[in-house]
Amino acid sequence: MTSIKKRCIIDSNNLSSEFYFTSILKEAYASGFLDESDLESIQLQCIALLAYKSEKYNGGESSSIRIETAESIMKSNYYTIGLYLKSLPDPDCAVKELKTTAIPEIYKEGRKLINTRFSAAKHLYRQVQKNKIITPNYTYNATLSDEGIGLFFDSYDPDYVAHEVPASIDYQLCNPVTDLAGVEFIQKYLTNIILENEFCRNFPAGDIHHLLCGYDNGYKDLLINIFEQVLTASLGCSLANRSVGKLGVCAEDVKYLQNELSKDEDSISRKISQAAGNLTEELNITTLSLRRYIEKSLPNITSHFVYAVRTNTLGKTLVSPVNPDIKPKTEFYTGEKMDDKDYRQFIEELETCRYSSDKLALIKEKVKSFGDLEDMLLDARLSEKEITAVLTGLEDVEVAALIKRHPYITEIAAVDMPEADQALRIYLKNYINQLPSKRQKQIFELVNHLVVDCYKEIHY
Repeated sequence: MTSIKKRCIIDSNNLSSEFYFTSILKEAYASGFLDESDLESIQLQCIALLAYKSEKYNGGESSSIRIETAESIMKSNYYTIGLYLKSLPDPDCAVKELKTTAIPEIYKEGRKLINTRFSAAKHLYRQVQKNKIITPNYTYNATLSDEGIGLFFDSYDPDYVAHEVPASIDYQLCNPVTDLAGVEFIQKYLTNIILENEFCRNFPAGDIHHLLCGYDNGYKDLLINIFEQVLTASLGCSLANRSVGKLGVCAEDVKYLQNELSKDEDSISRKISQAAGNLTEELNITTLSLRRYIEKSLPNITSHFVYAVRTNTLGKTLVSPVNPDIKPKTEFYTGEKMDDKDYRQFIEELETCRYSSDKLALIKEKVKSFGDLEDMLLDARLSEKEITAVLTGLEDVEVAALIKRHPYITEIAAVDMPEADQALRIYLKNYINQLPSKRQKQIFELVNHLVVDCYKEIHY
């Protein structure tokens, strides 16, 4: 037998979840479900309820309060009434309840619901503390702490400001909570963050950290949604026919996907949907609520993919993981030296030069490798001024290589060191000190990353 769907007079799509009571009154009046006498009766009852609540707010002494406070209490009352009306089977049932039940009674039922939802939210908060991911992201940790969303459970006042959310919540969800207030907002926010955490916990915390470092090494201070980045990366792995386990795509994967996805932009949404299905199977995600949350997240992520493919910037959407603890290495080749006979002849010729300008010209002509340059600086008995002139003609990486191999040490520590080596270290230090601070920083960064090997020509 075919089931017949009940047709309601009030269209729920026209109702606000945040301001349910006032929106249903408006829709019910517009549809003729409530007439003017009904509205007047409801309004008078709401005013009487406000007076009663105001007197309680003042400890029974007076019902006279500031306008701002009265407005807040009225919003709180409306929120509580709306919460109960939303719990009824449909909007038409809610309007019938308004026509047949006194406002104070509806308020009492709403107040009971707030208590129930508050307890449920507290349980969700305890769950969040158990399924949090390990991350240095400040906003994530601050929001989920007792000083963040935890403040709600100490500060929430359901009697007079039930519609407010007294908590510090800065961490943005992939699917933001909209059109909700008070305890409903907290419940939904916590439910969503639990689902986001549940998905992220399929991956080692270290892998997530490396992924986000690839996005931005300073991500710990960014307003960034971790779940969205992890889901995007895992979708990229699935699209590239790689295991999602390590959250890693390389430059070749990005190039391949750029080429494949650009062939037909209209199919990107379908391919991403298929990739989402594949990754839920691979990760054995069976929780229906999490599957639905992933599905709800896809349109926004898909729009990022489409834009990236269109602008050839897919590498910014699908980032490669970076381990910040592994410093990048710069290979430096010292070059092939002259044979011994040619080198001795060069040093002898250099020592016969009377003027520094002649020495520098000869060095520029004869020295073609870092190995010969280093030997010459130690063997040719040049003055500090001459060595400084040679250093001035070098690239930063070559100066860094000299510092790497001849770092400055104190005179006491260098007591057993050959005089020429001591002098070179001091001259190097003096040369670096007179450079602009920005260039000094660049050179010392090179020193930290440099691996000195073989075969590098010198450029003056």
